[in-house]
Amino acid sequence: MNYVLLAIVTICCSVQQIFKKAYNVKKVGNVFVFSAASAFTAMIFFVISSKGVFTILPPKVLPYSICFAMAYCLSTTTSMIAIKLGPLSISSLITSYSLIIPTFYGFIILEEPLKLWLMFGIILLLISLFFINREKQGEEKKITFKWCIFAFLSFIGNGMLSIIQKAHQTEFDGMYKNEFMIIALLITSLVLVIIAIIYDREKAFTGLKKGFWLYTGCGVANGIVNLLVLILSGKMPASVMFPVISAGGVLMAAFVSVFIYKEFLSKTQWLGLMIGTVSIVLLNI
Repeated sequence: MNYVLLAIVTICCSVQQIFKKAYNVKKVGNVFVFSAASAFTAMIFFVISSKGVFTILPPKVLPYSICFAMAYCLSTTTSMIAIKLGPLSISSLITSYSLIIPTFYGFIILEEPLKLWLMFGIILLLISLFFINREKQGEEKKITFKWCIFAFLSFIGNGMLSIIQKAHQTEFDGMYKNEFMIIALLITSLVLVIIAIIYDREKAFTGLKKGFWLYTGCGVANGIVNLLVLILSGKMPASVMFPVISAGGVLMAAFVSVFIYKEFLSKTQWLGLMIGTVSIVLLNI
């Protein structure tokens, strides 16, 4: 049963990226509308999964929720723009690389030991980036400077999410997980709604109407991922769970990128994608 749940998590990770890509392709609204609505849907999912049982939070939890919300705003909006500007497969890979940030946080701040396979993972990550950025002269350019900026910001934002979650769970010994996520996602939704209205009010309301099933599906998938990861964390080793989720999500995104959106990569970029997938597994062990 655990492996069935693990497969569902992997699929839902990819589904989030697919819904983001579909929203961009349809051009029914701006990224802030989609991000706000999907975050709000994920919050509703957490409220429902809590079954109305909530714990009174100490004031110290609020700063963590606010920081998480800011990082979430950065991560979700920039990842959508990166997916819009470049291939879904490579954008997903770069976002998955963000786990190197909490890894460095672990051995620099928390003084966790530096493991041998982590060093191999970092080396393969750098090799992967080298091949991903290689394109033959005359080919249609898939990797642009603008894409690099937003992919990097998504990388930073996603990495900060993991650090804040880790710091929160360390501080409160794993308590208040649902409450922490509900408050953070509510703040995220409010901030992004305000930005969406200021940025383009007319397109904001159009996006809410026409993109309903896309942002709702993305939000539900996000909620399922977070809920099942919490369940599986106590039932199977992290060294099995996280490599499967990360690598499986990247490979599924690559499949969708090629066979649905016809985003073909060069041979060297495919090599970089494969090496990158291996590096993600090593970084997760």
